[in-house]
Amino acid sequence: MLNSNNKPKLCYVLPDYRPKSHTHFAYLVDFVGEISNFFNTFLIIEKGERPRIDLGCQRVQVLWFQFFPLRWCELHCRLFYARLLGYKTFYVHYSFLSAFLSSLIARLVGGRTFYWNCGLPWQYKRNFLRATFELITYRLITFLVTGTEGLKKEYAQHYHLPLEKIKVMPNWINLEKVNSKQKLVNRTKLKIELKISENAKVILFAHRLSRRKGAHYLPEILNKLRDENVVTVIIGDGPEKENIQLLITNYQLQDKVRFLGWIPNSELSGYYSIADVFIMPSEEEGFPHVLLEAMAVGTPFVAFDVGGVKEMLPPELLSYVVPLRNVDAFVAKIEETLRLSGDSYAKISEIEKKWVERYDIKKVARLFSSII
Repeated sequence: MLNSNNKPKLCYVLPDYRPKSHTHFAYLVDFVGEISNFFNTFLIIEKGERPRIDLGCQRVQVLWFQFFPLRWCELHCRLFYARLLGYKTFYVHYSFLSAFLSSLIARLVGGRTFYWNCGLPWQYKRNFLRATFELITYRLITFLVTGTEGLKKEYAQHYHLPLEKIKVMPNWINLEKVNSKQKLVNRTKLKIELKISENAKVILFAHRLSRRKGAHYLPEILNKLRDENVVTVIIGDGPEKENIQLLITNYQLQDKVRFLGWIPNSELSGYYSIADVFIMPSEEEGFPHVLLEAMAVGTPFVAFDVGGVKEMLPPELLSYVVPLRNVDAFVAKIEETLRLSGDSYAKISEIEKKWVERYDIKKVARLFSSII
């Protein structure tokens, strides 16, 4: 670890932080703490609260105002203040507003802005003003950072960016934290709490209940499964929830489904542990953290082929990634996974746990420091 006086200065902008958050933003605080071993970090949080743990940051500030015009002014002032203190490098996670403002400051008084975006935003229509603002922001930033080489080429094509302006960095997972939580999991107790019999197979879905995340496929997928002794645990909430519940009732599957709503990311480990298969029928993904979570505990998965999914997975398990919207193929892979012998299941778990080590937070933090 470098002495704080010798570390390069970095202003990191986090869109949201709440300790009980169900979004992927919850994972970012650990990462900020890890990269603070390499950087003198000025952390700005747009919404939420100040972390109660010591992240090793030089400064941590949380915006006061949520009313957009005031938030715009406050954010601009805080970013400019960071620049006056000598923070010439800005790293912005997803927030277009912060990317735009920090890029303006960097261009006016010198500096660089790295902007992380990892998804398939070009698939979804924006109104003219929003689309124009986003395009301008992509032009203003110094570098775009995304999850895979394939996504790098997609962003370059859709936003007319030179490839040398795009950096690649994977998502990460804190394996030390995952392993410590696994030691505390009581699978039998959790199954009893969920009213799942010990010999029942468990399918897990943990995502927002939206069309982007493929939640609308769930009733059809579950209705096509032939195994009677299967219970599906659905974690999340969103606009598709009511329709999903209605269809599941119409299919008379309500006894085989457990709707749990949102659960904080910090408490999800046990649910991955009781799952025999994790499913991700998403229509849009970049570098999904949920697959890292599944692999970290050795839970087999079935996913649609979207975004950077195939690029982040071990070659031996690519057959569990099926063509987008092919529900029959998706169901067939679920059934194949549920029929795995003990040895085959253990082999998949071993492959996953070994593969996911490359995405450990410490390794990705070192990569981050080399990119910045």
